[in-house]
Amino acid sequence: MCSGFRPVTHRIAALITTILFVSTCCAQEVASLDLTKIAQRLDLRRPEATSPPTSGDSGRGQSSHCLRSEPKVGELRTSLRSLDRTSYRLGDEPIFEVQVENTGSTTIRIPFYPHLADLQPDDPTKNFPYSDLRITLWIAAEDGEWSTNAGGGISLYGDDDHAGTMLSLKPGQWVRIVGTGEFSDPRNRPGDELIHLHPVGRVYARAALYREQTLITPTASDTRESREVCIEQTHAQTIPIQLTIP
Repeated sequence: MCSGFRPVTHRIAALITTILFVSTCCAQEVASLDLTKIAQRLDLRRPEATSPPTSGDSGRGQSSHCLRSEPKVGELRTSLRSLDRTSYRLGDEPIFEVQVENTGSTTIRIPFYPHLADLQPDDPTKNFPYSDLRITLWIAAEDGEWSTNAGGGISLYGDDDHAGTMLSLKPGQWVRIVGTGEFSDPRNRPGDELIHLHPVGRVYARAALYREQTLITPTASDTRESREVCIEQTHAQTIPIQLTIP
């Protein structure tokens, strides 16, 4: 009886080995970028004014965030791999390394280019769309009583009409990014009374994906539409820190 089951057992073992091999092959780093070694080109060209500017022109903006009830198109998990120190004061600019991984089941297109200015059309009066991947540092109490995005962060940009600026992140693949944040005062925000009772104890990173529309005007203002792409955002690998708040 036992000998009759042996071929089946061997086939199952072979199948498991194949699955593990495929998973290992797919789980990999596909790109990396160190923004501490790059001077990002972010300043956009403005068209010349055809008439004297009017007072009170402060521009318009519209921003929409993904609601919890909306269906998600994928999943990104952000892991904070390292910080340059573990002790900081307000205003310090930590150098951090993150890993952004596609932990979902579908491919996600993400922007992976540092220079927003390169995406602007030759005609500065034209409206132009682009994608924006925002990596932010969040500080939190050790016991998890509160958290806030007061650690600063970075953005990467891209557009399908500009070759080499977008990246297809398949399930199990990840990118590595090194950037610089800035610790701001977490007080004067909703729930700030908790900060006195539960001090800062750790920091983690989160990633969000946006679609942007920008129109540059001759004044110092622009018109921008920002729409968050609905992805499941998870984070991992928090790092303990000490943040001195006077």
